[in-house]
Amino acid sequence: MAKKLRVGVIGSGAIFTGAHLPGWKALDDVEIVAIADIQEASRKSAAEAIGNPKLASYEDYNEMLKAEKLDVVDVCTPNCFHCAPTIAAFKAGAHVIVEKPCATSVAEVKKMIAAGKQAKKKFMVAQSLRFSPEHLAMRRWVDEGLVGQIYYGRLSLLRPRGVPSWGAFIVKEMSAGGPCYDLAVHILDLALSLMGHPEPVAVSANYWLELSNKPSVMKHDPARYTVPDELAAGFVRFANGACLILETSWAVNAPEGTYNVFLAGDKGGMQNSPLTLVREEAGMLTNSTVQVNPDAGIKSHSEEIRRFVEAIRKNLPSPVPGEQALLTQRILDGIYKSAEQGKEVKV
Repeated sequence: MAKKLRVGVIGSGAIFTGAHLPGWKALDDVEIVAIADIQEASRKSAAEAIGNPKLASYEDYNEMLKAEKLDVVDVCTPNCFHCAPTIAAFKAGAHVIVEKPCATSVAEVKKMIAAGKQAKKKFMVAQSLRFSPEHLAMRRWVDEGLVGQIYYGRLSLLRPRGVPSWGAFIVKEMSAGGPCYDLAVHILDLALSLMGHPEPVAVSANYWLELSNKPSVMKHDPARYTVPDELAAGFVRFANGACLILETSWAVNAPEGTYNVFLAGDKGGMQNSPLTLVREEAGMLTNSTVQVNPDAGIKSHSEEIRRFVEAIRKNLPSPVPGEQALLTQRILDGIYKSAEQGKEVKV
């Protein structure tokens, strides 16, 4: 058996323990050897979840990177603190997987990509939605040519009352943005990956904050709500003529929540909820659903970890490279810029 990869964790909160850790624990050829977090209680809780209360623990991730010889670093810090530890980990000679969104600006993403290339190490952004069973099915449809050239999409992920009451999601100094960075990044990345990552050229968008900074049925503290958006909507143009409509919210007066990615191509269309392929068959427009999905049972966060380790072991391309995250970041930056300027902006 190959030597186990030594994994270090930066940011040991709920994203790591609840989402990433099961993926690491499912693999026999990796070993989490150290964690770094500014909160001692978080480090202790994570060490217990890992199954090693005596695990090497550091308040400063730079100290961890100096003291431990790491093969892989998993960055699970709040959005505003993705860039610096990622670059530091690359300089320490480790491969890096970082939570989404990759960063909070195009400039930061570019720095992260450059650091990975200079270190000659693999860089993956943890866009877990790509690896859920329904979206792996959509990937199969695209790869089989059943959808053709995708030229239009409608993406919706709305929570009527779903502001996070845990962590630092709602604090601007920690997260920079609201549902655009938390939710829209997921469906936008998925759509771009299925479309073949066309070149975005312009965004027209707006965002609103009308509910979340006031007392309501939600459990968060409205006084802590300092991110600019609770609802955002935008229109994205691409160089190849394709367009996307996007909407996302943590709070909106809607009758129900939505979670739908619909993409239309010149040979067929598809959506994730309910999972459906639309094509002309035998002179009829036909909706096809999946009866037996070979990817059923796959857990998306664990699958992203497995694929990243496989890429390292077999020297394969990163499953979600920084260059793809850069396209997503350009659009997200464009949404905020367009909303603030009140006009369409180039991206």
